[in-house]
Amino acid sequence: MADCVKKERCGGMAKKLIIVALAVVSIAIVLKKTDLGSHVKHWWRSTKADMKEEVSLKWEIDRLRKDVEELSGEDASLVNLIAKEDVELKRLKNRLSEMEAAQKNQREVVRQRLTALQSVQQTNPNKNTLTDERLLDGAVGVAKRGDDAIASQKALIESRETRASALRQQREALYTTKQELLNKLADMEAQVVTLQVEQMRSDDPADKSRVARVKKSIEEVDTRIQVEKRKREVRAELAPPEKQVSQPTPKKDVVQDALNYLDGDNANKIQK
Repeated sequence: MADCVKKERCGGMAKKLIIVALAVVSIAIVLKKTDLGSHVKHWWRSTKADMKEEVSLKWEIDRLRKDVEELSGEDASLVNLIAKEDVELKRLKNRLSEMEAAQKNQREVVRQRLTALQSVQQTNPNKNTLTDERLLDGAVGVAKRGDDAIASQKALIESRETRASALRQQREALYTTKQELLNKLADMEAQVVTLQVEQMRSDDPADKSRVARVKKSIEEVDTRIQVEKRKREVRAELAPPEKQVSQPTPKKDVVQDALNYLDGDNANKIQK
């Protein structure tokens, strides 16, 4: 049952596709074999030209303004990077403060061990101080490694500060450039408005203006009407003259003619 339904649907779809295909072919034949095709082609060419002309300067300026406003995305990205750098710098500086505090304690440990060792050496020169010396050496080693770590931390902070500064300069340059572009577009828009006002005040508008196109279309239609009227007149003027139908000669009444003749002759005699 389901297969039947599917077959009926497929068959209906196939019929629709065939009908659409036949319609397309028919339209193509009509366009190719009749003047309608020429009109359609002319309309399409004219439409494309009009569309190109209708892309006004105002539209172009609006499009460019949107492009400039899209730079806000890059600005937001830079602000995001700057914020991350600031947070990271704060973390690194806090870590540096902790390291410097620990290093201060470590230096104090070194000083205490050194003082203790020197005191023993002075008061009891014969005492074995090997253990104290090892402790002092270890404390000094820890202190030196702490100094190196602090130096690296400072170098890292300096590099991140340089990066953050570069990002800020880039963001400022982008912001300045964006404002300059917006100002330039505003100036261009003002110039376009001035041109529009001048064109509106002009006694002789451009041929491509809407009014000129309407006038030209009206003139073309009027010319076609006059041509059609003249064609009818020319056909009438060039038509062959109509043949005149000869009237049949009435039948002569010879009797009446004779009577008239005799009456006329008698009248003449009486007068004489």
